[in-house]
Amino acid sequence: KAMSKSSLKLYWLLLCLFTSQAQAWHDETYADEPAADEEQLLVQFQLGYEQWERQCEPYEKQAEPAVSTRIARGQLAEPGMFPFQAGLLLQLRNGSYRQCGGSLISLSFVLTAAHCLKDVASGVVYLGSNNYAVAATAAERFEVQTQQFIIYPGYLGFGGYNDLALIQLPKQAQRTAKVQPIRLAQRFMRQSYLQGQLVSSAGWGALGDGKAERQSLEPTAEDNLLHYVDVQVMEQQRCICYFLPGLVSAHRHICTDGRGGRGACDGDSGGPLVYQWRNVSYLIGLTTFGTAEGCELNGPTVYTRLTAYLEWISAEMGLHV
Repeated sequence: KAMSKSSLKLYWLLLCLFTSQAQAWHDETYADEPAADEEQLLVQFQLGYEQWERQCEPYEKQAEPAVSTRIARGQLAEPGMFPFQAGLLLQLRNGSYRQCGGSLISLSFVLTAAHCLKDVASGVVYLGSNNYAVAATAAERFEVQTQQFIIYPGYLGFGGYNDLALIQLPKQAQRTAKVQPIRLAQRFMRQSYLQGQLVSSAGWGALGDGKAERQSLEPTAEDNLLHYVDVQVMEQQRCICYFLPGLVSAHRHICTDGRGGRGACDGDSGGPLVYQWRNVSYLIGLTTFGTAEGCELNGPTVYTRLTAYLEWISAEMGLHV
């Protein structure tokens, strides 16, 4: 079907982005083969786009009323409910601040989104607190430097592919009722198993559209408090078709259904997506991106899928312990 001029411009921009990504992935995966030239890659992406259109015809977006029920409209987390939740206050090189979330996966490491650490000069990791902005309420506080950041080597510095990173704490955290590592996803916790399951997303992010990302230590009292929302893992193909082709990976992302306005928002990046199995919490994803139009417009939230990176995480933790 015909695309509008604005859509064509977006598609061309993405095509250029995908071309560079594909070449990098090709070179990494097929190091012994000659690199494909630009014309070949463009042909491949044209064919891929046409295939995407055919596959996505059954998933045409339908207009739905937006409802303001993001994480903040979910529920307040009780103290100790998410003992693995980490709050990251990151100072950028230009002097401004960025807020992100993370998950304590051992007493020495926090897992977060790679894009959270872009252009960061230093940061503070808070553990064991439901109140993000009040340092005195945290069970532990760690100052971290860029030398302690371990970015996934396949992250390109933009976009949502391979969007994960480790932060090695300067010393081990103390295990208490408020501070406990979360278990990483089991290998069977893949799309076919998780689709339709209820999962939880948590964070200190914006309470809805129009509320700017935190840039200081004095947000509103409501913003200070950790919130969570229970959401369903959605059909992967529906999520892929919600966005322009190539933004969502079938194997490296997991998506939650945003209908009803439920999901993550600005400032929740890097935070946990949690699945309860046999009364144990498992980290199955990290918040990476949502829809550009806004948090409350029924779009999916996209998470980095942990089962795709278990080997890398385990190897890095072993190397740096």
